[in-house]
Amino acid sequence: MAHNFLIRRAGPADADDLLAVRRDAIMGLSDKYGFAEADRWASAQHATRERAVESIAVNHVWVAESAAAVIGWVEVHGATVESLYVRSSAARGGVGSCLLEHGERHIHDGGASSANLEASPNALQFYAQRGYLATGEPTPNNATPMTKSLVGAV
Repeated sequence: MAHNFLIRRAGPADADDLLAVRRDAIMGLSDKYGFAEADRWASAQHATRERAVESIAVNHVWVAESAAAVIGWVEVHGATVESLYVRSSAARGGVGSCLLEHGERHIHDGGASSANLEASPNALQFYAQRGYLATGEPTPNNATPMTKSLVGAV
């Protein structure tokens, strides 16, 4: 299936775009969670330019780009998918699936036999449909730990 976006490694100049995509993706859920709750989540203390720059430098971060605009991104650290966000305008267009597959391929190529993540309630079905299984109870921030075997899957 051909896509109208490309995936590339993120650089420091992408930090503001990562934050904008994250905020847009979360605020796109305000109908489900209410504006105040979505805004609280989107404005979390750790959502800073400094953290984005550090993540790009220390972890593996890729962006999906369409028409020279960042429309999604994934962050991987070791065998863990740390973050995955897609602009609300690009949701359900295969961007998130492609970014997740890209991250999983990197995890597999690094020698891990499984990928791990913590899914927010709105993303549980997305990850379950892609082979992730819950491995525990939700954390205090309401994220569910999940894992997926990558043996023969990537």
